[in-house]
Amino acid sequence: MADTKRDNEIREEIKRAKKAQHKRKPIKWRRVLPFALLLALVLGAVGFAAWRDIDSMDSLRRLFSYNKVTQDADGKAEMFRFDSDRTARYALLGKKLLAVSTTRILLLGENGEEVYSRTVNFVNPAIEACGQTAAVYDVGGAELYILGTRGLVRDMSDRAGNGIISAALNDAGYLALTTLKSGYRAAVTVYDASGRTVFEFNSSERYVSDARVLGDNRHVAAVTLGEADGVFASTLAFYSFDSEKAVSTTTLSGSMVLSLDNLGQRLAAFEDDRLTVFNADGSLSGSCRYSYPYLRARSAGGEDFTALLLSRYRSGSALRLLTVNAAGETLGALDVRREVLDVSAAGRYLAVLYGDSLTVYTSDLTEYATLSNTEFARKAVMRPDGTVLLLGASRAWLYVPK
Repeated sequence: MADTKRDNEIREEIKRAKKAQHKRKPIKWRRVLPFALLLALVLGAVGFAAWRDIDSMDSLRRLFSYNKVTQDADGKAEMFRFDSDRTARYALLGKKLLAVSTTRILLLGENGEEVYSRTVNFVNPAIEACGQTAAVYDVGGAELYILGTRGLVRDMSDRAGNGIISAALNDAGYLALTTLKSGYRAAVTVYDASGRTVFEFNSSERYVSDARVLGDNRHVAAVTLGEADGVFASTLAFYSFDSEKAVSTTTLSGSMVLSLDNLGQRLAAFEDDRLTVFNADGSLSGSCRYSYPYLRARSAGGEDFTALLLSRYRSGSALRLLTVNAAGETLGALDVRREVLDVSAAGRYLAVLYGDSLTVYTSDLTEYATLSNTEFARKAVMRPDGTVLLLGASRAWLYVPK
């Protein structure tokens, strides 16, 4: 009898053990809940975007990035206030506003607070801003300052030689500084982002009007002015940092290079009759001859395109707007019969500030957004996310397309 009872107890223990094996492990909700919430947010954002008819990721980013910014019915939000000064030049440094006049350098934060201020004595103030860094200098003078989003990074006034001709930054913070120098026509010195000298050369025969470091951070291009076969000519010379001799030279007879700019990893040379794009080693990437004879304005801030505003006459509103890629191919063309105050490219977008309105285009000049009430703005600064900073005489406001 005792053995039978013992056998029954053993069988019951075996049954309980088997039931325990088939039981599911409890769900650890503390681990699962964050993933569930994230999935719900993503699905909700996608559904909300579809409901709002949002057609791009930039629109979705703006929806979340600026949802706490107080905007008026047109989508404008006041950002900055500053003293009116007709000598001032403006640029964006990250999301901060940099203003440089003949008497002052001023950096304003996103909420309008003063981040940095410095008294200067400039005759011809200039700003070269690229991303989070800016070179502020006096053309022909001896003051040069490198600024970041927190204020002064470096005072380079002791590198100004006998006067600054130009200063240019690339995306990596490399600075090409062109100066007058005793015993030479001009000198070009390249500094890396830390301020260390990585390349320099002196020009004894020709004047140098501009220089710029290429996107590969290993080459610099310089424009020299002179004669070729008795005719005025601009010569574009490319140098490698590890050699004092030019690796490539291109002489543009009868043409003047007005300015240089980076176009991705390439170099855009804006001439008086055409745009020429070069690779880092000086080889030709593409060229576009202007359809109208006068270059009124240009902007090379786009990801892979540059914008040209051309004029049929020296004055007047018979204009043509072109966007051109790095191969010299026309992406878009638009005839304009209105006053154009400013053009600015950034990312995939181009802002055109007309006398009475603002239009944002994509790189092929497809209309993306419009603003009819620009409140007497005189300058527009396109931002890569599709927003535009409009600057008036004493305040600036942000336009956020929907």
